[in-house]
Amino acid sequence: MNLKFTSLYFCAILFLFSGNILAQVTTNPTFPRADQSVKIIYDASQGTTGLAGEDAVYIHIGAVIEGSTSNTWAIVPFEWGIANPQALMSKVEGENNIWEWEITPNEFFNPTAGQTIYRMGMVFRNATGTLEGKTSTNGDFFVNLSQGFEVSFTNPESNSLLLEVGETQEISIVSSESADLSISINGNIVASVSEADELSYDFEAITEGVFEIQAKATLGTEESISDITFNVIGQSPQANLPQGAKKGINYISDTEVILVLEAPNKKNAFVIGDFNDWQILPEYQMFQTPDQEVFWLKVSNLVPNQEYIFQYLVDGSIRIGDPYADKTSDPFNDQEIIDQNRYPGLKPFPQGKTSFQATYLQTAQQPYEWKYSDYNKPQPEELVVYELLVRDFDDKRTYKAVTERLDYLKDLGINAIELMPIKEFEGNLSWGYNPSFFFAPDKYYGTKNDLKELIDESHKRDMVVILDMVLNHAFGQNPMVRLYNDGDYGEPTPDNPWFNRVAKHPFNVGYDFNHESTYTKAFVDSVNNYWLSEYRFDGYRFDLSKGFTQVNSGDNVSQWSQRDESRIAIWKNIYDDIKAHHPEAYVILEHFADNSEEKELADYGLMFWGNLNHDFREMAKGNSRNFDWGYYKTRGWSQNNLVSYMESHDEERTMWESLTFGQRSPVDIRELRNGVNRNQLLASFFFAIPGPKMLWQFEEFGYDLELNNDRLGIKPTKWDYLENPERQRLYNLYRAMIHLKNDYNIFNDPEEVALSLTQAVKSIKASDGDLQLVLYGNFGLTDVNNTSLTFPSNGTWYNYFTGDEINVTSAELKIRLRANQFLLFTNQKLPLPEGVILEDIITSIDREIIDVSEFKLYPNPTSENLNISLPKGFYQCNYRVLDVTGKVLAEGGTDVGNNILELEIKDFKAGIYIFELNNNRQLLRRRFIKK
Repeated sequence: MNLKFTSLYFCAILFLFSGNILAQVTTNPTFPRADQSVKIIYDASQGTTGLAGEDAVYIHIGAVIEGSTSNTWAIVPFEWGIANPQALMSKVEGENNIWEWEITPNEFFNPTAGQTIYRMGMVFRNATGTLEGKTSTNGDFFVNLSQGFEVSFTNPESNSLLLEVGETQEISIVSSESADLSISINGNIVASVSEADELSYDFEAITEGVFEIQAKATLGTEESISDITFNVIGQSPQANLPQGAKKGINYISDTEVILVLEAPNKKNAFVIGDFNDWQILPEYQMFQTPDQEVFWLKVSNLVPNQEYIFQYLVDGSIRIGDPYADKTSDPFNDQEIIDQNRYPGLKPFPQGKTSFQATYLQTAQQPYEWKYSDYNKPQPEELVVYELLVRDFDDKRTYKAVTERLDYLKDLGINAIELMPIKEFEGNLSWGYNPSFFFAPDKYYGTKNDLKELIDESHKRDMVVILDMVLNHAFGQNPMVRLYNDGDYGEPTPDNPWFNRVAKHPFNVGYDFNHESTYTKAFVDSVNNYWLSEYRFDGYRFDLSKGFTQVNSGDNVSQWSQRDESRIAIWKNIYDDIKAHHPEAYVILEHFADNSEEKELADYGLMFWGNLNHDFREMAKGNSRNFDWGYYKTRGWSQNNLVSYMESHDEERTMWESLTFGQRSPVDIRELRNGVNRNQLLASFFFAIPGPKMLWQFEEFGYDLELNNDRLGIKPTKWDYLENPERQRLYNLYRAMIHLKNDYNIFNDPEEVALSLTQAVKSIKASDGDLQLVLYGNFGLTDVNNTSLTFPSNGTWYNYFTGDEINVTSAELKIRLRANQFLLFTNQKLPLPEGVILEDIITSIDREIIDVSEFKLYPNPTSENLNISLPKGFYQCNYRVLDVTGKVLAEGGTDVGNNILELEIKDFKAGIYIFELNNNRQLLRRRFIKK
């Protein structure tokens, strides 16, 4: 034993959070008082380091008056996000990240008579509040104000410590004034000093047991005492893992579980939780397998169906939940879920008993009763995937809210829903790409049975459900990160079995999995099998799949995208394991690597995202692009496994591009009706390229809010857009094209396809059996007169959108294509799509001319004759009659003695027609109907 004492005055740490003391906030003096000046010193390089390197740091501070343990700020002088000069801290000279700020609390907060300031809460920020500095556990800092003479521990950094026999722990105490100090262990004084400010003692853990450590300071008749506890344990007991037990929670009866934690080369582990009042007890020390790979423990005498929150305490300091648990308890986010009643019956986090994320176990759970196991699964090339974010798809932000809108998706023609990540992520409002627990659905959206019901009800409607799976990385709350990392949430240490200390590739977020590690391989396979089995998902879209590599490309994006043999092998192994257990599962990668790599994997059976957003956004503005890279055969693939898309959660919307940056002449694309016409043109060609398709939520009615004004922020739903007639036209077009794809193979895997996409007038021609299809569209912004449309054969062809018939006699048709106009013909008469799709051409044209009230057509509708009342100045002019495709059916000149022109139209087919007058100065058009 070694006794050390000194009267040297030093600045002690008084920040307390969840039992931890960290040198992020210090004070001078050590024991500040409300009636004395105190200097608050903040290290921006520690805790949450959002302010590291900032040129200006502001303090946001509040007085706590409820008591010495309260976290409620009662007096808050500064407004958040305002660059108040009084809140501006001073940088300590010669230090990059050390800031200080000085006040006298009573003078600054000005409490009323009878109010006592017990402590001060604080958060640090930049001027606008967009960057924050908080504790390493993402909480507020608190500085206790001395209410008089007191003593406290400065070492160890916790009020409860676990030691193994043979270890030594320094104990250090400090008093607010020079006094007689002593340290006692289980009532016996082991160190003392007179008239000193601090005292230290080295505790040697010789025998097992619980040791109560007491610090005592005496000044005259005043006395102050503080206590902490040491638990000294022996080495972990050794035992083989029980047969059949797997990593995680093993339910073996209604009252027993076996808990299994994989933690290679850790020294010891305890189970703490509701069932033992969070105490470190000898009977809850876990067995360690002889190979030092796994800890396990049987927990008995549990109440059937009762939920227990629990953790593992590893090596005396690491508190983690079970990585394989299906429900978490969160100290920061669960209270909001409880307050909003998002998860009925959710228990509050056991504040004051533990810290960091915990998990649940519950025996005798009532299993979900699946109702719809027999449903149709589309072939890969038939997929019409609807990507959605539960958070932003409905204002309720729940699984149930999505379930309530399934009929909308079914009516649109969707046969596959892709849920953006729903595994437990950090925070409550997120895209989900910051996962922490890989087996737990996020509670903010509802219960796990709510999620199962969503999947079950989708299957009822013959819609498969694909999960956006994030396995490139994990975030700092993940137990496997925290088992081997720097500090509480720092980067993985080199001995971490699952993670790289430094990411091997660009664009990584969180902590990068080492996918060549046998530990990671086993974990990935277990995650993949779990969601397909337990929740009956039908497949995965793997996020950032190009990151599944150990070839170190650093920040070199080009190198990262090159063919990677290791990555190919990793993905074949993952795919093989999925297919071995779930042969019908869809496996889709967000890859964007060299085509030779994608081709090999696609021909092996994997599917790929095909990003056409750049080209379609350019065309949405009024430009023309060749987008044949959206067809798998253009890439030389043998399998139709390219899931092409115009929009996804990662890109700006095409309608936003049209209405914000669209060309304004000769057609103003920024006007909504023209923007809709443009996006209809894009969609018609997009769906006509054979193969699987994906659309991003609300794309079908032209969602037009900018993504990057607040990229990850909540976006309003805009369901009211469906009440707008123009946007309804776009929705109807999407619905018509999707139903055509669902009902006929010609948009999936036809026998013949010809793409002509290089010029402004583009075409797609396809044939499948007896069905032939021709699509033409004018991507230019001026009308194209007398253009030739070629057809695979002569005969009668039918306009899919109008039902009009045309007779092709020489394998071509001369026609005028207006700007943004598209024509889809089939050689068989198909059912007309529902709803208004095409723009009212007459209404749109009339907006461009001076209204002439004398210009009238009657009777309208008519069956045999049409009378035209000519306005002044048009008694000598030329006229034409056109169908809605622009084909000229009759034309001539007028030279009449009065203002009435008579036309015989009895031979016209029933339908809508356009009458056009032109006197070389002005063009007039009116619509009429032939009965």
